[in-house]
Amino acid sequence: MPKHIFRLVSLIVGLMVVAVIAKPFLTVDSFYRFGHYRANAVPEIAAKAPVLQTARYCRDCHTERHALWSAGSHKSVTCEICHGAAQGHTDKNKLPIPKDSLKLCTLCHETMTGRPSTQPQIQLSKHNPGQQCIVCHNPHSPKIVANAIKVTGDAATGKKRAEDCAGCHGAEGNSPNDTWPNLAGQSAAYLARILGAYKSGDQKNEIMSPLANDLSPADVQNLAAYFASVPCKPMPPTVKPVGNSAAGKVLAENCIACHGEGGLGANPAWPKLAAQKPGYLVNVLKAFKAGLRKDPMMAGVARGLSDTNMADLAAYYAAQSCQPAK
Repeated sequence: MPKHIFRLVSLIVGLMVVAVIAKPFLTVDSFYRFGHYRANAVPEIAAKAPVLQTARYCRDCHTERHALWSAGSHKSVTCEICHGAAQGHTDKNKLPIPKDSLKLCTLCHETMTGRPSTQPQIQLSKHNPGQQCIVCHNPHSPKIVANAIKVTGDAATGKKRAEDCAGCHGAEGNSPNDTWPNLAGQSAAYLARILGAYKSGDQKNEIMSPLANDLSPADVQNLAAYFASVPCKPMPPTVKPVGNSAAGKVLAENCIACHGEGGLGANPAWPKLAAQKPGYLVNVLKAFKAGLRKDPMMAGVARGLSDTNMADLAAYYAAQSCQPAK
């Protein structure tokens, strides 16, 4: 064998021997314990809070919202898309709540070529311009499902059944008491829906729940048809609501999409607010804010209202004409 080949082979073998001898001194003891990386890194990585968590991370503390989210159309949108990374959340005790929902929601829902038709899209200039999305949509379940119920009841039959309602809601549905609502001229679809909710237990009230439980499906339809056919009456001039009507008018701009201009209604499935009893309106808003009445949309709206705001809104709607302008 030539000398230069022998020297090269000897050098290679010598380096291999040195490497074998040096390996125990250069390799971390935990190497390859859990795979081909330094094993001590496993507990180090596990000790760190992940930057992003899954929705399951939120479930135990936010059970109601998690259930609403997982049953709605937003279940493919994880919590952290809107609230940010949950790293250290349990220590800081709060994740950011987006204030500009208009900017956030339009990232997915502004009309744009190429977006799937199954993804709701809006034109900002025509879709309640300037209003925040959460005014009408619950961010955890944004789909509005308040579709109108078809009412085929008989008003004449409903009039006889309505005699049992006069004690609270007055003759022909015009309430004599500030804390009980007027039913006259109300949307038939809304009346059928709310009576059905009291009957099923989805909506609870100490007085209305047992009364509605005694109603047959035909009674619900007939009562809805009757009260919808009766003309409503304006608020008596002697009644002076506590709130400021002018301030309430400004706030009511956020209510037009659901309750219509001046509270005359925009969707038959939602109540008309024009000429409604101010005390009743305030009590209902407080009930939504406290969670005593259940409606994802109204709960979000009422949450941002102060007692003064509620009184102002009630004063404004109570003063409105319940008859459409001719």
